[in-house]
Amino acid sequence: MRKGLFGDRPIHEGTDGIIQLEVPLRPDNAAAVPVTVKTALPQAATRYVKTLFLVVDNNPDPLAGTFHLTPEGGLADLGTNIRIQTHSNVRAIAEMTSGELYMSSKPVKASGGCAAVPMQKEATASANLGQMLIRVQNDSVRNQPNWAQLIITHPNRTGLQNDPLKGYPLHAHFIKKLTIRYGDSAILTAETGISISEDPTFRFYYLPRVPGALKVEIEDSRGLIFMKSVEIMPK
Repeated sequence: MRKGLFGDRPIHEGTDGIIQLEVPLRPDNAAAVPVTVKTALPQAATRYVKTLFLVVDNNPDPLAGTFHLTPEGGLADLGTNIRIQTHSNVRAIAEMTSGELYMSSKPVKASGGCAAVPMQKEATASANLGQMLIRVQNDSVRNQPNWAQLIITHPNRTGLQNDPLKGYPLHAHFIKKLTIRYGDSAILTAETGISISEDPTFRFYYLPRVPGALKVEIEDSRGLIFMKSVEIMPK
């Protein structure tokens, strides 16, 4: 995987805290492990974190997500929940616009997350499929990084789970693409896979310079597209 993603480029680890990964060693729930990535560098137009890669070494699909960032985010910090199938290292790799690579990795002791019984019954999950909630900080501040959280109702099935009542296999059905904009400016785009938890949540930053709409579009593995927006009035 490393060769395919980065070729022979060196990956710097533990250098001046440029990237920090926060993840519990022994999470309460292997199917929803909280992960936070923090970066020490501002998203300046001249040099910024272009892409964040989130990798779970021993998962069936190790590349949990590839997150493409822009200076319009203000900060490259990101949070989400992931699945852990077996004891594994979790890695966050930041690719700068210069091509430099920085990594933070942590071990996680958990098992069974990718095959865990779904929390919602199939009928309930289908009825609420694609519903979204966008949370933003109470007082949006103009020209400053503002946090926001996206919560998506989606089973994000892995293809390794069984129906809890009837026992038959559940086909994979997951969010594969996420696009977030503020006005006409791209904040974040991502490709995600089965290692992201059921009912995915993403915490990110955006930089409101004028009043506008924070807009989200998602596409899942069945080609279904869902959209949501919220108006922002920064002070």
